[in-house]
Amino acid sequence: MKQLTKRQFKRYCDIVYNESGIKLNEDKWQLLNARIGKRIRKLGVQADKYLSIIEKDHDELNLFLDAISTNHTYFFRESKSFEFLDTSCRNIWCAASSSGEEPYSLATYCLELGFEPSILATDISDSCLDKGRRAIYPKKCLSNIPKHMIRRYFQKGTGKWEDHVRVKQNIRRIVKFEKFNLLKDSPPSKIFDIIFCRNVMIYFDIPTKEAVIRKLFKVLKQDGYFIIGGAESLSGLNHSLKYIEPSIYRKI
Repeated sequence: MKQLTKRQFKRYCDIVYNESGIKLNEDKWQLLNARIGKRIRKLGVQADKYLSIIEKDHDELNLFLDAISTNHTYFFRESKSFEFLDTSCRNIWCAASSSGEEPYSLATYCLELGFEPSILATDISDSCLDKGRRAIYPKKCLSNIPKHMIRRYFQKGTGKWEDHVRVKQNIRRIVKFEKFNLLKDSPPSKIFDIIFCRNVMIYFDIPTKEAVIRKLFKVLKQDGYFIIGGAESLSGLNHSLKYIEPSIYRKI
């Protein structure tokens, strides 16, 4: 496809921001151009026509948001923050679960501590949620997991799947995957003992970050931990959480 014009780029960025809260700057011009190119070629349309399609067709809008979402994760990523999990953390929310590595990591960590949690894993991306439900991953994704835990919680693939593993059923049943838009959707009605919202707010501007924090704060229990990514900070934002250490906050 041809390079997006400045006008087209701005319109696409406005849609992304209004629908997901993700703020795309001009340094993402090439990324956006590449990510939507596949959909445009498949439909056989031009960039302007595709704009009109995603403005009217909710299913195609979801496919567009799927295409531009950044989904990079792996098992036991930034696992130091897992140290704040204990037996009081029965209800856990992974509010940006991507393809499932984080919630499954949390599930196995809790089981190693001797208790079984209930984990809600949410994401805006349908394709990521599908991957999480399938729970099949390349073996190379397990590099941060101790070998005894791999044997205990993962099944080795055979045949065409020999380079993959699948999370065992007793772990999969602990994690419930649901679609959730941090910007637009109302939070669940239950209260959570700890909320992980990691490596997603880095893509939001200040008003969106504050709105998301207020939303999640409402369903976090008193004294519950709110955990963000290692590259993120709530410094300079208007919120009611107490800073504990980098990436760790608490509802006091």
